Amino acid sequence: MHGVDTSDKKQQRNFGLTMAAAIAVLGLIRWGIHWARTGTMPDWPVYFFAVAAVFLITGMAAPGVLRPVFAGWMKFAFGLNWLVTRILLTISFFGMITPVRFLIQWFGNDPLDREWKPDAASYWEDPDDPNPDAERYRKQF
Repeated sequence: MHGVDTSDKKQQRNFGLTMAAAIAVLGLIRWGIHWARTGTMPDWPVYFFAVAAVFLITGMAAPGVLRPVFAGWMKFAFGLNWLVTRILLTISFFGMITPVRFLIQWFGNDPLDREWKPDAASYWEDPDDPNPDAERYRKQF
């Protein structure tokens, strides 16, 4: 699965520890948001901490048990990666490149000089004059 070995015990242990930390942090964030919105001290997010403890204990004691969860999580992550990549590329193309193309066309500029010139003997362009100070690039030391 794209370079992730779900049967590796170290990877499974890291997954269990990471999930435990992430779920505990999510519980604390939920607790803090509730406290900030209502102004009252809420109960501790016991359910979040219970799920985090299950991941922590399982990851430390028997990481092999986490293999199906880890494999499913990786499939979900790669699917999400595929989807988000295409969405971001589409947004960037139609949000940046397409408007620039229309602006260039609207102002009548053609940076590639694609205009048809039936009278021209050749479409060859003369090169720019070399930099008069180019000799200093030949002997750098």
